[in-house]
Amino acid sequence: MTNQNILIVEDELGVAQALKRALELGPTRLYQVEVCSSAEEALERLKARSFMLLVTDFRLPGMDGLTLLDAARALQPGLLSVLITAYGSSELEEQVLSKASAYVPKPFHLRDIIKVIQGLLAQAPAPLVEQRAPETASAENQGAQIVTPEVERRRHTYIKVLATDYDGTLARDGQVPAETWDLLRQARKSGFVLILVTGRVLETFINEGPFSELFEVIVAEDGAVIYFPKKNTVRQPFGRLSPVITQRLEALHVPLERGLSIVATRVPYDEIIMNVLQDLNMGATVEYNNGAVMLLPPGATKGTGLTHALQELGYSAHNVIACGDAENDISLLRVAELAVAVPNALPKLKALADVVLPQDPQDHGTGINQLLRQLLSRRGPDHLQRPDRRLVLGYTRDGAPIHLDPVNLIDSRIGIFGDSHSGKSWLSGLLVEELMRVGYQVLVIDPEGDYAGLAASGRCLHLGAGQAPLPSIPDLVNLVEWHAINMFLDLSSRSPDERQAYITALMRALRGIRLRRGRPHWILLDEAQYFCPAEGGELTDLLVDGLHEGLSIGLVSYRPSQLSPALVSILDDCLLTRLSSPEEVDALAPFLAHTPENQYLLSQIATLPVGQAYLVSNFFRPLAEELNSPIRFQVGPRAVPHIRHLQKYLRAPLPSHKRFYFCAPDGRSLGSTAASLWEFRETLGAIPVDSLVYHQARGDFEQWILNVLGDGELARQVHKLDARYMHSETLRHQLTELIVRRYDELEHLM
Repeated sequence: MTNQNILIVEDELGVAQALKRALELGPTRLYQVEVCSSAEEALERLKARSFMLLVTDFRLPGMDGLTLLDAARALQPGLLSVLITAYGSSELEEQVLSKASAYVPKPFHLRDIIKVIQGLLAQAPAPLVEQRAPETASAENQGAQIVTPEVERRRHTYIKVLATDYDGTLARDGQVPAETWDLLRQARKSGFVLILVTGRVLETFINEGPFSELFEVIVAEDGAVIYFPKKNTVRQPFGRLSPVITQRLEALHVPLERGLSIVATRVPYDEIIMNVLQDLNMGATVEYNNGAVMLLPPGATKGTGLTHALQELGYSAHNVIACGDAENDISLLRVAELAVAVPNALPKLKALADVVLPQDPQDHGTGINQLLRQLLSRRGPDHLQRPDRRLVLGYTRDGAPIHLDPVNLIDSRIGIFGDSHSGKSWLSGLLVEELMRVGYQVLVIDPEGDYAGLAASGRCLHLGAGQAPLPSIPDLVNLVEWHAINMFLDLSSRSPDERQAYITALMRALRGIRLRRGRPHWILLDEAQYFCPAEGGELTDLLVDGLHEGLSIGLVSYRPSQLSPALVSILDDCLLTRLSSPEEVDALAPFLAHTPENQYLLSQIATLPVGQAYLVSNFFRPLAEELNSPIRFQVGPRAVPHIRHLQKYLRAPLPSHKRFYFCAPDGRSLGSTAASLWEFRETLGAIPVDSLVYHQARGDFEQWILNVLGDGELARQVHKLDARYMHSETLRHQLTELIVRRYDELEHLM
């Protein structure tokens, strides 16, 4: 298809440029967009070249939008048009409907107008059809208010691996239909990694079809045997079943079929197997499949065999959609990010699955064909939420839990916005904790050292803390691609230019890994306005491209007004703590103002108490189950205490107006100050006791630690020191011991 030319006429160039970028950088890249700021300039463009669509605001300097539509259609009769208006009267609305192909009322979100544009151009006549006069096309378009269908963008872009059972899923009566083979070839060509997971012995089927050609790995014998066709190698990661077991079963005349690792029989011989295992006091895995009973080395299941294959290939279970039909597929489906049961699956498997494919009376092949068609369209199946994987963010006033579905979150672009000290960083840290808890790989870009506590938890690397060198970009990409570990990039000791250059290079390198491996699963960019300012730049362009390709990111900022509008415009969801500045609320108004509920939110956000937040979801699937957006909730507890700016907090000197100034009991300055927790600790030994008593009784220490250093836990402990009974060296001793213990504890986190 040739590119479709669009002309945007809008005197607010920031809005126009954001729309231009969103259209040009979309996944189809079919649009060529020009922008001008007046009707007169637009008419000159229309005289110079042809356009398929004109998008214009009603209120323009000089000639208004309606007059422009008449003049534009005189120049190009077949021109489609979208008029943006706030409708001052019913008469004006009638005029708009009589002239424009479609309209978009104000206020609007960029995604709304993009859907209208996509709907119009999708219905536009092909440009090479000449039998139809331009006037006819124009007449059809006049007076039509276009109601476009929901335009779903690509879903599940991080799902890179399809793991499928064989009998009952791919094959019926031992045969894979030709249509299924064709769909598998298309899936492989489109970039999916195919893994066959079967209970069969490898040699019984490997030559009956193009298995070695299409499947990257074949996990056979219910997970006990793993075959890599490209290398022509076979592995048995769980070893073999003890020959003592098979010898005893043969002695009891149990009919057995053998593979490299598996021994199989049928019901009712399973009772004899259980008795033999108990009598020998030996371990084994016993699996069932439609009456077959399979005896495997301990630890071998379809799920563990798939996990071994994924590690070899550099993927995680979160990159997998798995499909099956029988009992021995239970472990396979439990491992996968999305578990799919075919229409003929057993009831117990359907109860476990995230997706149950419906019976298609016109599909005479296998049940998996429906799934393959969905994956090829990049729509993916709708799914249920697994309770054990929900990300709990807090609770409503009625006590209902607010939880996000991680599959939806990894598919979306989310903004986390709020004032300093409003709980925004606590909330973003909680989201990171929850993602790590359920096994997702997270990359946190931390420009101010706020996430040091989280970085000290298990399966995490804290990179760049203090003066430690940052890893090279190739080394960091290698960690992301091949290691199931979370990474925290502490940039607090780097200059702004160093931060920008490093993260720009990193994002360019990660783009290919994300497209190929779906890793990292989620990126958190804190203080996003530093990296992607309103004027844009190279990193902003990289992120916009990446977001259209399926990159999953959380953008954290206390100044959304300073964040690139191109990024704000393509957010799917927002988590909002208190935003007291009208300027910052206005920056989010295009995202929030398109429903009455969000209008109410705008009136409440400035006075939102600390510890409360709003969830606003504009994504096509609600993030919060059974609740409508926006949702106000109490933010939940954190497993790791949040410590703001840890590097500065411990050692780096604070500015003069934030330092602690020691005074005598009469209020005169002692000339001693503390510019960090380290200086505070060192200075305590030289301060007169009566000065310490004076400050402790007034609550000065507690307030400085809480309001300047942001350490609520240390402030609480200092508050508990009772100055009334400490008029001697006891206060100095206990205060010093408390500060030293806390300093050492926090320094260990770095």
